[in-house]
Amino acid sequence: MQLLRTIFRAFLVAILLFVCKPQGASAQCQDSLWNHIYHSYRLVVHDSCMTVTGTVYSLIYEADGDIHIRLTVDSPFLYMLNSSNYSGELGKLVLEPICATTCTQADAIASCSAFTNTVFIPSVGEHVAVTGSYVTDNDHGWNEIHPVSKIEIAPISVPTVTVPFTGVTAYPSPARDHYEFHLNEMPSEPVHITVLDELGRLAGQYQLLTTQTLQITTTYLPDGVYYYHVEQGAKYIQKGRFTVMH
Repeated sequence: MQLLRTIFRAFLVAILLFVCKPQGASAQCQDSLWNHIYHSYRLVVHDSCMTVTGTVYSLIYEADGDIHIRLTVDSPFLYMLNSSNYSGELGKLVLEPICATTCTQADAIASCSAFTNTVFIPSVGEHVAVTGSYVTDNDHGWNEIHPVSKIEIAPISVPTVTVPFTGVTAYPSPARDHYEFHLNEMPSEPVHITVLDELGRLAGQYQLLTTQTLQITTTYLPDGVYYYHVEQGAKYIQKGRFTVMH
């Protein structure tokens, strides 16, 4: 009897998949993924295969084996959001890579049986291009990309702006336990600071690129006068002097 029920259920699932599966999907989408969607009849297809870009807002690992990803879409794709996306999904588009995690929901296990989804799963904050079927989930009302066929990192193109480096502010003098250099601008290429003692001997050499502040410890330096010079690339920017007095 149990065997007959299993066969009958599989027959019903096959019929539902045949009826609800979108036709004519582009080659870049994997039609076979529809064979593994849990309750595919709830999905109303608007576009069988499309690509959307945006930034990953959150990931939720669900019991039915899917990963529920919220995507902050780029402005050209705001039209894909409906009122339920705003009220139930924080104004985000839902992405559903199916069977992408362990399935623990009893009535969903059959959908993911003998199938492992290898779609790339991004991290929160990454900007991505996502390809799949654009649908409305009638159980919840919001719009989704479901199933997801492909996710790729899509770097944001940002124009390079070079800010001229004008020098540093340095203090205090006399210095007791530390001396600080503060770059007037965030450097676009490495800035080198060299410190020499009164006899021209090297007392320290430093490089800054991702920060504007350098604090050097002077407790190990003997009392006296020290000189520094600041360079960026082959360009000499600034020189100065300070006193160490313990």
